[in-house]
Amino acid sequence: MENGFVKEEQAEDLESEDLQERARSRMSVDEVYTLARHCREEKDYQMEAYWYEMLLMYRDIGDELLVNTQYYCGEAYFDAGNEKEALHWFEKAARRGHKKAKLRCGRMFSQSKDDEDQAKALYWLEQVAEEGNPEIQHLCGDMYCQGRGTEINYAKALYWYEKAAPWGNTSTNFARGMMYYTGEGSTVDHARAFDCLKKAAGGKHPKAQYQCGFMYQHGEGTRKNLKKALSSYEEAVENGHIGALYQLGRMYYHGEGVKKDRKRALNIYKEAGSKGETDAQLQCGFMYYRGEGTKKDRQKALEWFEKAGQGNCPEAWLLCGKMYYKGVGTEKDYAKALFWCEKAAQASDNSKSAEAKYICGMIYTAGEGVEKDKEKGLCLIREAAEQGYQSARFAFRFRRFARTGT
Repeated sequence: MENGFVKEEQAEDLESEDLQERARSRMSVDEVYTLARHCREEKDYQMEAYWYEMLLMYRDIGDELLVNTQYYCGEAYFDAGNEKEALHWFEKAARRGHKKAKLRCGRMFSQSKDDEDQAKALYWLEQVAEEGNPEIQHLCGDMYCQGRGTEINYAKALYWYEKAAPWGNTSTNFARGMMYYTGEGSTVDHARAFDCLKKAAGGKHPKAQYQCGFMYQHGEGTRKNLKKALSSYEEAVENGHIGALYQLGRMYYHGEGVKKDRKRALNIYKEAGSKGETDAQLQCGFMYYRGEGTKKDRQKALEWFEKAGQGNCPEAWLLCGKMYYKGVGTEKDYAKALFWCEKAAQASDNSKSAEAKYICGMIYTAGEGVEKDKEKGLCLIREAAEQGYQSARFAFRFRRFARTGT
């Protein structure tokens, strides 16, 4: 009895499916599209995808309609929040040459952090780029420049940036300009670099404005013109470039293209320093230390050196260490001196690391602010001496002789 019921239920299901299939067969392509568009208007994207998938089962559907429907099916699934299924249909349409589908595949794969997906993104995006899309041409240039989905290849990056150049995008002109400036993907050509960068600067690209200022200042790719350099830096500052603010400070400090004004230079450095510009923070420290544009103030000098020291600035590390070691602008603090000098001792700059090692060695051998460790101290002083630091050479000889009794 139970088996009979199951068979009867299965028969009813088959009959129902048959009726649905015959109902579908009576629907024209236009009718299905009308239903799908209605679902889109109602924002029922899942049902919209259902109608497109049903249409894709029609055996007599033409190639053009097939590929367009595959794309629309992908869009419906995408809007329904099913990106995996959307990508499935976009790829089907892309393989049949659908331009928008290629673009969607490229953009979707590019969102992934997976290297294989990035390679797929570049594959599809390059096809779109070859068809003349300047935005995607620029994106392909970026991917080759950054090594996304491929090995870094500056020549190919420049190829795509050049393709996108007639579009006149400021970012494209900046990228081209910097590649000609550095010689990446090309031979160094400062004149051509300046031409590209000037176009980008005209589009208010702050990095391009900064670079133009630098090239005017040093006469690279154009005649040296300090007034134009100053103007370019000022334009970059208006657009938020902190490095340009530092360069403005330098020009007022040295009197380049403008009357020397140390007080104004200090104010500009302070503004840049407050925004995290390490070199500007370092210069503020020097100016307070020496009393340039302001009264001497070793305490403020130390404050600025410590701010610079928060960044990757070995010079600031050593200066902080020396000031705490000698008690300049503060009371002597051997623990802080050791903290800063140990950072400086790791620096690649040989002169700064040598002096820092010497101070660390003196602190360890004396046991000031740290547990005494003569062996470690003498080792550091010896390393400083071997790096050519004169005071370390003298100290090492003296302590070695004192230790051996000779």
